[in-house]
Amino acid sequence: MTKLRLKRCITMESGAGNNVMPRRMVMRKSDIRESEGSRNGVHYVAANNGRIPNEGEHDLKFTTVEGNEQCLTFQIAEVNKALCAISYLVDKGYKVIFDKNMKTDQDTSYMVNKETGVITRYRRTRNVWVLDAFVDEKNGNNGQSFQRRG
Repeated sequence: MTKLRLKRCITMESGAGNNVMPRRMVMRKSDIRESEGSRNGVHYVAANNGRIPNEGEHDLKFTTVEGNEQCLTFQIAEVNKALCAISYLVDKGYKVIFDKNMKTDQDTSYMVNKETGVITRYRRTRNVWVLDAFVDEKNGNNGQSFQRRG
């Protein structure tokens, strides 16, 4: 099966309280389920102080650059891109490292699942850390948020 790369990747976000992704990234809207946040009328605050309602949640299944299968739960809200909350990862048993080799200037950031030892690398681009994620083509949505694996 063909894998598609998330076009804008998943942004690793230390300032987010929840993983959040836009509804357009979910092909089958029936895969979005009611969440505690959507039931309770939770809203997120945008940078312009606007309020963005929680529309439910979705389990995003993807493959990492290393070939590891991952599944993270994202809240659905009309945001610009997928954000992965560092607090979520820590609460799920990950050790999260942001680092670079000062001699080579290479980014060496990664997260490790403390239970399994599985390492997932993310990268720094334009001063933002992103996680490359690949999803099965059947989970894509006509290319709006995905591009073919290169």
